[in-house]
Amino acid sequence: MKKWTVLGPLLFSCLNANPLWADGTQSQAQERTIDRFVVNQAGEAFDPKTNLIWRRCSMGTTWQAGSGCVGSPASLSLEAAQHAARQAGEGWRVPTIDELYSLVDEDRENPAINTTVFPDITATSEGAPYWSVTPVQGMPRLIFFVDFMSGQVDGHTQGFALAARLVRSAEQNPQN
Repeated sequence: MKKWTVLGPLLFSCLNANPLWADGTQSQAQERTIDRFVVNQAGEAFDPKTNLIWRRCSMGTTWQAGSGCVGSPASLSLEAAQHAARQAGEGWRVPTIDELYSLVDEDRENPAINTTVFPDITATSEGAPYWSVTPVQGMPRLIFFVDFMSGQVDGHTQGFALAARLVRSAEQNPQN
């Protein structure tokens, strides 16, 4: 399959917003900054560059204070990942390709992501591919994904089993 290369940096608006965590609070005592991310003890990472809150653990693993992500990332079809995101509630969803690619750290390789913030990246024979919900233009049967081992973008059909990381907007109130 042809590799899809993302040329140049993706543009994101920088919004001045305070993250609302899963419990609806903005507790500074439970937060710390790692690179550009603000992480909390609930296993979430706020990115002020994109105004998004990410789950630090891949689907299939759970955050445990003091231990990080426990378990192994699940391999899911895109449909199964989207269903699990809806089940998680509170606005969690599978990210777009631009959102997902914003996690790629071009100064890192193998993996090409900050593993202090996202500690459960596991390499397989296929790399570490994670779903987005964005179809490849002109090839609607293919959906973009990011391989976090190489930082490359490619496309797969929805039935392939890949990992997924959930995201939500920091602007919404999860209590609504």
